[in-house]
Amino acid sequence: MKAKYLRLFSSLLLGSAVAGAAVNGPIADIASLQAAAEQAVRREVRQGEGEMIVRVQGLDSRLRLAECDRPLSAAVAGDGQVRAHTTVAVRCEGAVHWTIYIGVTIDSEFSALVARHALARDSEPSALDFELMPRRLPGLTTDYVTRTTMLTGQRLRKDLASGEALTLEALTPSNVIHRGQQVTLIAATGGFEVRMSAVALSDGRLADRIRVQNLSSQRVIEGIVRSNSVVEVPL
Repeated sequence: MKAKYLRLFSSLLLGSAVAGAAVNGPIADIASLQAAAEQAVRREVRQGEGEMIVRVQGLDSRLRLAECDRPLSAAVAGDGQVRAHTTVAVRCEGAVHWTIYIGVTIDSEFSALVARHALARDSEPSALDFELMPRRLPGLTTDYVTRTTMLTGQRLRKDLASGEALTLEALTPSNVIHRGQQVTLIAATGGFEVRMSAVALSDGRLADRIRVQNLSSQRVIEGIVRSNSVVEVPL
């Protein structure tokens, strides 16, 4: 949806540039505008393993922009982050001033971890669930998981289909405490520390707040997960 609006915005901008076609003097070369957009993207990306393929949006041949008397400036628009679909602002800041927004699509060819079989949301993936395979995928290599060591302490935040490449976005830290697990409840204040046995009433990751039940008093309280067996009660 975002890409759709970007294309619409670009087409509206191009339409206004074409409509104001009464340009006296030399006209900016379309190829130079596209080259500036590509260079801006490549400048922001540290090339890792594999190959990055950059495709620049085709511009209307009727586009009429006054030729810039200075080198064009170009930068990734928005938050400056390069994504699979990125918009670049190309500007002339010389005797004439204009800005055109050009869409850029990025793919990468590299070896990524691909699911051997379907995996369910909230499951904890292991090296046995994946194989390293060469793929051409949208976005940057840094968007994907390329080493099995990156799976340690992680779980899936969504279902993963067989043959699907694993993205970093699909991973989230695993729960270190699980519902029904016996834990040590710690309350500390003024240099004193009290330890009690409790049962976790929900799953929790490090620093999560979870509810636990004190085994002695049967009281249910909230604490902060500090390790795979310790919950701290802030005082």
